Amino acid sequence: MKRFSLFLILFSFLISSPAFAGDVTYRASMTGIECSGCKKTIAKSLGKLDGVKTIRIVKGSGNNHTLTVITDGSSSLSKSDALKALGKNAPHYQIVSWSKTN
Repeated sequence: MKRFSLFLILFSFLISSPAFAGDVTYRASMTGIECSGCKKTIAKSLGKLDGVKTIRIVKGSGNNHTLTVITDGSSSLSKSDALKALGKNAPHYQIVSWSKTN
């Protein structure tokens, strides 16, 4: 019974963790996001970049949103890479800040 309980604890930790060893997380503050369609456009555009695994966009205070991009760590991702991926939509969505968190 103790082994089973330990297994459940370890398993629940693994499936609840959004990033695994080797993953790299980037965070950005963005403006210009007005609706769920905007979020879909951003996620679709950034999702095409090499190594991108997860994209989250969360509403912050005022007109600000927090963008979180988790990659597999196979390549570095910069603010200019993100803007390039947004393409013709880049002027509408402003990336105010960009940082690598791990």
